[in-house]
Amino acid sequence: MRDALAYGVRVTGCTVHVVDGGVDTGPILAQRAIEVLDEDDESSLHERIKVEERLLLVDIVHRLSVGGIRITGRRVTFQ
Repeated sequence: MRDALAYGVRVTGCTVHVVDGGVDTGPILAQRAIEVLDEDDESSLHERIKVEERLLLVDIVHRLSVGGIRITGRRVTFQ
């Protein structure tokens, strides 16, 4: 978040991905964009990202529980 604010980006986001042996290298299950507001500081942006992360995680857990997924390479298909 510090870098995003320092670089003046207008959009950041959060990602839910499969955990593998690397760091943030597993296939992506879902992403959500979060607008960076003019009045954001590190704390306010972090809080808004956490809200979206939680909503996204709940959605993905639900989707996994009702149908599962199929992973082919880096492509993820929800069943």
